[in-house]
Amino acid sequence: MAENLSKLNAQYKTNCKRILELSSKIRYVGVTNKFGRTIAGQLRIGLTPFLQTEEMRNELFVHSMIYNIRKNYEKSIGETEFIFISNKKVDIISFYIDELVYYITIDKNIDKNELYSLNQQIRAITKL
Repeated sequence: MAENLSKLNAQYKTNCKRILELSSKIRYVGVTNKFGRTIAGQLRIGLTPFLQTEEMRNELFVHSMIYNIRKNYEKSIGETEFIFISNKKVDIISFYIDELVYYITIDKNIDKNELYSLNQQIRAITKL
C-alpha cells in the first residue's frame, strides 16, 4: 500500500513538472487532495512566490472547497471543466481531475486563447 502511494506521489510530481514545461508563462503547478492538502507542487525555478506559506495553504483549501460545493450542481449544469481567476498580478486556473485539484498560476501576459490549448494539454498529462 505504501509503495503504491509512493508511486502515485511520484507520478503527481512528474505531472507537475510536465505541466510546468508546457509554457514558460506557467509559474506554479500544484496538486491537492479534495481537502486542499498539497500532494505535489513545483514553482518555476528563479521565481518568488506571491503568497506566503499560510496564504497558499488557505488558497488551495478554498479551491478544493469550491469544487466540493459545485459537485452539488453538476447534475443540472454539467461538470466544471476548470475555474479561471484573474488577479492583478497573476491568473489562476484550476482543474478537478480524479478527485484531485490541479492548481496552476500563470503570468498575466498569456494570450487567453492559449488557456484552452493548455486545458487540453494538461488533461492529457493528468490522464496518464
